[in-house]
Amino acid sequence: MSSQKRQSTLSRFFTTIKPSQSTESTLTEKVSSKSPPPPPPPPTAPPSLPSEKLLEFGFDGTKDSTSTRTTTTKSKDVEKRKSTTSSSGSSFSSESKPKRPKEKRLTPLEKQILELTEQHQDKILLIQIGYKYKVFGINALKVSKILNIMYISNDIEDTRFHYCSIPDTRLHIHLQRILSHGYKVGVVKQIESTIVKQIEKTSKSSDVMRREVTGVYTKATYLGDESNENTKGSWDGLSSSSSSSDVPEYIVCINEVSEKQFAIVAVQPLIGEVIFDSFKDDISRQELETRLLYLRPVEVIVITNGNSEQISGPTLMTLKLINHNCNIIHKSGSPSENGNENENENEAIEAIMSKYLNEKLVEYYSINFSIPIQQCFEYLLLYLNEFKLTNIFTIPENITNFQDSKKYMILPANTLNSLEIFTNTTDHTTKGSLFKLLNNTKTIFGSRLLQKWVSRPLVHIQDIKDRHQAIEDLQSEYNHVVDSIGNFLTKIKYLDLEGLLSKIHYSSTNNNNLRINRKQVYLLLSNLQEILILVQKFEKSIKSFKFKSSLLIQIFDELLTISQTDIIIIENFLSMIDLSFIDCKESSEQCRKFFKRNSFDSIELQYQNIAQYQQQIEQEQLEIIRKELGNSKLKYVQKDGERYLIEIRNNQRDKLSKILDDKDYILIKSIQTITRYRKKSVTEYLKLLQYHEEMLIKTCDEEFQNFLKDLDSNYTLFYKIIKNLAIFDCLLSLTTTSSLPNYTRPTLIDDDLTILVKQARHPTIEQLRPNYVANDININIEYDKNRVLIITGPNMGGKSSYVKTVALLTVMTQIGCYLPCQNATMGIFDSIFIRMGANDNILKGYSTFMMEMLQCKNIISMMSNRSLIILDEIGRGTGTIDGISLAYSILKYLIESEFKPLVLFITHYPSIHVLEQEYPNQLVVNYHMGYQEIKNNTPGEIPEIIFLYNLCRGVVNNSYGLNVAKLAGISHDIIKQAYRVSEKVKSDIELKEYWKFAHSLNKALKEGGSSSPNQLDDIDYYILSKHSSL
Repeated sequence: MSSQKRQSTLSRFFTTIKPSQSTESTLTEKVSSKSPPPPPPPPTAPPSLPSEKLLEFGFDGTKDSTSTRTTTTKSKDVEKRKSTTSSSGSSFSSESKPKRPKEKRLTPLEKQILELTEQHQDKILLIQIGYKYKVFGINALKVSKILNIMYISNDIEDTRFHYCSIPDTRLHIHLQRILSHGYKVGVVKQIESTIVKQIEKTSKSSDVMRREVTGVYTKATYLGDESNENTKGSWDGLSSSSSSSDVPEYIVCINEVSEKQFAIVAVQPLIGEVIFDSFKDDISRQELETRLLYLRPVEVIVITNGNSEQISGPTLMTLKLINHNCNIIHKSGSPSENGNENENENEAIEAIMSKYLNEKLVEYYSINFSIPIQQCFEYLLLYLNEFKLTNIFTIPENITNFQDSKKYMILPANTLNSLEIFTNTTDHTTKGSLFKLLNNTKTIFGSRLLQKWVSRPLVHIQDIKDRHQAIEDLQSEYNHVVDSIGNFLTKIKYLDLEGLLSKIHYSSTNNNNLRINRKQVYLLLSNLQEILILVQKFEKSIKSFKFKSSLLIQIFDELLTISQTDIIIIENFLSMIDLSFIDCKESSEQCRKFFKRNSFDSIELQYQNIAQYQQQIEQEQLEIIRKELGNSKLKYVQKDGERYLIEIRNNQRDKLSKILDDKDYILIKSIQTITRYRKKSVTEYLKLLQYHEEMLIKTCDEEFQNFLKDLDSNYTLFYKIIKNLAIFDCLLSLTTTSSLPNYTRPTLIDDDLTILVKQARHPTIEQLRPNYVANDININIEYDKNRVLIITGPNMGGKSSYVKTVALLTVMTQIGCYLPCQNATMGIFDSIFIRMGANDNILKGYSTFMMEMLQCKNIISMMSNRSLIILDEIGRGTGTIDGISLAYSILKYLIESEFKPLVLFITHYPSIHVLEQEYPNQLVVNYHMGYQEIKNNTPGEIPEIIFLYNLCRGVVNNSYGLNVAKLAGISHDIIKQAYRVSEKVKSDIELKEYWKFAHSLNKALKEGGSSSPNQLDDIDYYILSKHSSL
C-alpha cells in the first residue's frame, strides 16, 4: 500500500465524517455575522443571477482550501503550476532549496492562517475550517501528543502547515484536555457564511472566508463556554464548572510591596467571587502560604516594586510548594507608570480602570482600597480583559476581605494541614478529612458555601448559637416543607445555579462570546420558578413554623416574600420561551425555536420572509415542475442534507432529457436506479431562503443577547434566591452530621476560654475505626487552672490524636456543628495555632529545626488572649541539650504571657515536667497517655506494651521507642542490641547522678555538721522518686 493510501486509510479512524453533501452546502456554515443591511423585498419572479455565480454557490476551491470540490480545469492548473515550479527549481543550486517554502505561492487560506498565528503567538489556535478545528505548525505536534491524535505533515520542508484536527462537535471535550496542561488557547471561528457573503456581496468573491478569534481561554478562565454549541440534543455541560473538581479555581494577583508588606486580590471566575487582603509577612512566608492554601490558585500574577526585576525567592518557592503546576506571571511595577511621570499614582490607576469600569465603580475602588490593592485590581482587569471577564468587578457585593477577624477565625496553613481539614496528609485526598465528614450537601453551590464555612469558623457566639439552633429545629420533628425543599435540592444536585447566574452576567456585555446556552438559561429560570411555587404552596405552613433559629426564619421569610412579589419577573421571562426547543437536536434549531414567534417582532418578520420563499418553492415552483415533467404527483425529496430535489428513474431519464436540458434542471447526483435534479429557479429561491434562515438565526442571537441583559438586570433578585438555598443546603448538611450516633449540642460560654468535654471522640478517626477510645477534656482558665497541659507518653500512644481531637471539636463548635461526645461546654476562640510534625523545606532551604523555630516564632507573634496553641515535640530537630532548653523556654514564655492562651504541649523530654511545681494552683498540669507494661522474663528482651489511649495524670519518663521499632519490623537482633545499649546507658547515667548526689550530700554534711529540714526533704524526694530500686 502506498504511503498516501495508508495515510488516507488511517485518517478515517481519526476523523468524524459528516453525511455527504453536494458542492453547494459542503462548507456552508450557519455562523452569525455582523448585522448586514436589510435585503430587498422578495421578488415575485426568480432573481436573475449569472450562471457562474450559481456554480460558486457552495464555495470555490481556489478561495479556501476547505473546499472538497476539484474540477478538471483546476487539476490541470495545479499540474501546470507543479511543472513550472519543478522546472524552475531545477536551475537552483542545492543551497537554495531550503528557501523554497518562502517562495511558495500561498493560497488565501494559508495566508490567513499565517496572519492569525503571527498575531497570536502566545497561544495555541484552534482554527475552524469546515466541520473541523485544526491546529497548525509546532503547536499541532504538542496538541497531537496531548489528545493522542494523528499529526499530519503534508510538506516535509514547510512545517508551518503541518496540522492535527478535531471534529467541531468535540471541541468542548478536547479544549479542556489542552487547557489542563497549562496552555492558553484561542478558538478561531468562521464568522460569516458563504450564502450571506454572496447575497450581500460583503467582500470580493475571491476573498477567503472571514475568521476571527472568538474566545481565549486558560484553565481558570474556561467556564464551559464552547459546550454551548453542537450539543446534538444532549444536556451535557449544563453545570457551570469546567472541570470535574468541585474545588474553585482562583486567579490570584500578589503585590510584593516590600520585603515584609504584601497585598493580594483573588478572583474566582466561575462564581464571580473577589477576595482581597493586605498583610505583613517574614522570610518564611507563613502568612502568604496560609492564603494560598485557602485559595489554591491555578494562575498567579506577581507584581514586584520598581527596584526588583524578579520575584523574591521565598515567594516563588512558596508558590511552587502550594501548586507546582501553577502558571506564574511576573509584572514589575504598575502599568500606569508608563504614563505622565508627574501624574499622581492614584489618578493613573483610575485612568486604566476607567477603560473597563464605569465612573461610579472607579470611584468605589479608589475610595475603599489602598494603592497596593488597587494595583492588583488594575493588573487583573488588564489580564482578564483578553478573556472577556472584566465584568467580575462590576458587583461590589461579591467583594470580601480575606481576614475579617470580627466575624471569622482564620486557620493558618499549619493548622489546616495538621488537622486535615480538607485533605488528609497521606494521599492528599478528602478521605478522612473534616470536610468529608461534614459535607452532606445536595448541590454544587451548597458544597462551595460549606467549604467557606469550614475554612472560616465563626467567632461571634450569637452566630454560632443560631446555627446550632437551626440544627436543633431541623432535628426536632418531621417537617414536610423542609423535606420537600430537600428533595428539590437533590433534584438539582448537578446544576450549578450560582455558576449559571455568573455566566449570564459575563454574557450580558459580550456579544461575540456567549458563555451560557439557551438550555442553561431555561433550566436556571424554571428551577427558580419551581422553588418559589413550592414556597407559595406551603405558605400557611411556613407562617405557622415555630422555628427558634433566626437563620431559618430569615431564609423562609425571604423566599416567601420573593414568591409573593417577584415571581412574576421570572414568569415573564419564561413566557417568552417556546418549550419545544428542548427537543431540538441541532444548536441552530434550538436558536430558532427558543423564543415564541410572537415575543419579538424582528423574529416574526424573518419567519414571514422565510414563509414567502418556502411558498414560492413548495407551491408555485413545484406546480411548474409538475407541468414541465408531466407528473402531477411529483414531490420534492431531501437526501444527504440537500433540499428540494426531484428524483427521476434512470429508465425514464432519456425520455425527459430534452426537457431537463431546455428547462435548466441541474444534475445533483446520479446513482444506480435514480438521478436527482434541482431546477435552476428553485436553486435561486433556495439561496434566498437560506439567506433568510441565516438572518433568522442572527436575529434570534441578537434578541437572546438582549434577553440576557434583561436577566442580568435582575441579578440581585436571582442571587438572593440561590444564596438562601445554599445556606439551607449547608444547614441540612450539618444536621446530617449532627444526627450521627452520640453527637450532642455543645453549651457555649463567652466569658472564659474553656473546653470541658465528657467522653470526647476524634470525629474522623471514629468513622474509620469504630472502637475508638473516648477521653475527657478539662481545660479551663476561669481560675487559672489546667490552662497548660504537658502531655507525655509512649510513642504511638495517642498523644497527637488527643490534642487534634481538642482542636477539631473547637473548629466544629464554631462552624456550627454538634460534637461527638456525651456533653460539652466550649469557650469561643479567635485562633488555633498548631506546630506539629517534623518536616523540612528543601525548596526554601530550611532544615527541620529551622521550620520548627519559624513556626514557633509566628505563633508567639500572632497569639491573642483567645488562642488555642498546640505544640508537638518542640526541640527535637536539634541536640538534646539545646532542644530541652528551647522547649522549656518557649513553654515558660507561653505560661507567663499576658495573653494567657490555652496550651497543649506534647514532649518526650521528662525534665519539662518540673514546670508543674514551678506554678501554683494547677496552672500547669502533667498528663500522659495510659499504657500497660508487661515485663519479659527472657534476659535482653524488651517489655511488651499495651496502649490504653486514655489520658491520665502524671509523667512518663520512657517513650518506648524500641516497641515502635519492633512494630515497624526492624530486625529482632537490632532491637535486642539497642535494648542492651539503652539499659547500659540508663544505668550509667543513674549511677553517675547517684554518686554526684552522694558526694554533694557528704560535702554538705561535713561543712554544716548536721542536715537542715530542707536538705533532708530533698534527700527523701530524690531517693524515693529516682533511686528506690537501689
